Amino acid sequence: MFKTYFHLLSDGALLFIFPILSCATLFLIAYLFRRYQKRFGLSNYDPDILDTATQNTMSGGYVVLGFVLVLAMTTVSELESGVSKEAAAIRGLDRMLVLEGSPPALESRKYLLEYTKSILQDEWPVLKDGQGSQKTSLALRNLFNALDQIGSGAIKDNVVYSKVLEQADKVAELRNNRNYNVQSNLPDTFYIVSLISIIGVILICSLRLIEATRVRIIALTIQIIMLTLMFSAIVIIDLPYIGDTVTSSEPIQKAYESILSQFPTQ
Repeated sequence: MFKTYFHLLSDGALLFIFPILSCATLFLIAYLFRRYQKRFGLSNYDPDILDTATQNTMSGGYVVLGFVLVLAMTTVSELESGVSKEAAAIRGLDRMLVLEGSPPALESRKYLLEYTKSILQDEWPVLKDGQGSQKTSLALRNLFNALDQIGSGAIKDNVVYSKVLEQADKVAELRNNRNYNVQSNLPDTFYIVSLISIIGVILICSLRLIEATRVRIIALTIQIIMLTLMFSAIVIIDLPYIGDTVTSSEPIQKAYESILSQFPTQ
């Protein structure tokens, strides 16, 4: 995916580079059109048509990029909400194990702690590659094996144990959802079409600058900057596990620290 190369740059660089490159391209093409307008057959043109074309392309670009930006922000918000729910589920499972209280249940808390630690150390760094960690999968399997050892003949304990299994299933489900949704980003086709469309907008604006006035130059430059800033924002937030602006593991980190703090000191 070529879009991942965008994230080799910082967010500030992305917000700076796209507008600057677009404006430089605009002025270069406008200069060439002005200098070689007779050779290109651009001496006679209808300014009203260019004004209409500029207005329509700009409006269309703002609407499309604005919609996609909202969509990308919604996706990121859902991912962050999922991480918070996952952390809450881990804490909930720990509380259920404490409530169950049997030696196997208390022993299972160690495996839950190891699983949570594996999420932070093993899985989170590889989410940028669109996949989970085999080490974390193994830690989850070990947790379920430990939960299988919990058993009691008391009716009350059986009820609590069933709740423990339900909570453990919820923990596993939320992890699966996170690993699946990590690939929920915009396709390469969007970036290809967007870049081609921006080039088209620049070409139309360059034609409008054949007759360049100060007001027209400023107005078109500002519009190009605003359009490319929206595109830059989409690039920044589209891949929530790559770059400077990423989905934080802080909720799970806090869940890990909370469980760890309740273990007796050695």
